[in-house]
Amino acid sequence: MVNTLYEISFEIPYHYASTYAECLEPHLDSVSWSAREGVSIARVVGFSNQSPDKGTIKYIIFHISEVVGVRPPRINIERKPTRDWVQDNLKKFPPITVGRYFVRGVLSSERVPYGKIGLNIPASVAFGTGDHGSTKGCLVALNIIIQTSSRQHIRWALDMGCGSGILAIAIAKRLYIPVVAVDNDPRSIQVSKKNTKNNGVSRYVRIVYGEGYNHPEVTIHTYDLIVSNILAKPLTRMAKDLKRHLTPGGFVVLSGLLSRDVNRIVSVYIYQGLSVFSRIEVGEWQTLVLRNPIGKK
Repeated sequence: MVNTLYEISFEIPYHYASTYAECLEPHLDSVSWSAREGVSIARVVGFSNQSPDKGTIKYIIFHISEVVGVRPPRINIERKPTRDWVQDNLKKFPPITVGRYFVRGVLSSERVPYGKIGLNIPASVAFGTGDHGSTKGCLVALNIIIQTSSRQHIRWALDMGCGSGILAIAIAKRLYIPVVAVDNDPRSIQVSKKNTKNNGVSRYVRIVYGEGYNHPEVTIHTYDLIVSNILAKPLTRMAKDLKRHLTPGGFVVLSGLLSRDVNRIVSVYIYQGLSVFSRIEVGEWQTLVLRNPIGKK
């Protein structure tokens, strides 16, 4: 039985969290990261059952920082007594309510309140637990869209950059329609497949590994609803493809945007003929709801 664990932790810009975690994974027993609402900093935490090679860990983190162009973070390496890590994780990510949605960890015993839709999403290396400001903004946006539009008008949906699959699952559990979920990270594909199964919506959600709108499973459809909680640069790059696959009158939810990015993204999508339907702000993060005018392709 292991009597102690070693914890390695540091904070870095949110955009690079998955890169650090992936590079450290072969050298530790487990690695995860989380981002706090309202800030652009993520915390990477790793655990090892044996004393880690501090020199190797520091070298990897220093090298990644040099490559991505950020200041190397301060690294904390602590020896900790073992305890119930599952319960600790549940305390760090307690259930949250966003509109009609009640988001909880898979192992949470808390019941879904009456009238709410339960989303069972554990914290993992794939982004999207519902706790982050951009994910919350997307869930708020889905509530607005579904309350505003006729359900019959939303027949196909696309989640571009699905991460944990939380948004695809939220759409499927609310509308019971086909949802195509795409990501270019193999680990996100594994996590989202597991999450769709745990949430009982595997029959509705088709998860595919691919880059942008190039996968055949994506290109054969047009969509009444497209959600994309990623970053400003790929959202800019995908604008034309998104418009091409959006039905007249269709809705778009864009997030992963810091306040400084919003005006640029708005101008790019207005140029494609879309109009701003709503703007949602959660802390430092903003979510855009756009609409394709009826009668335009």
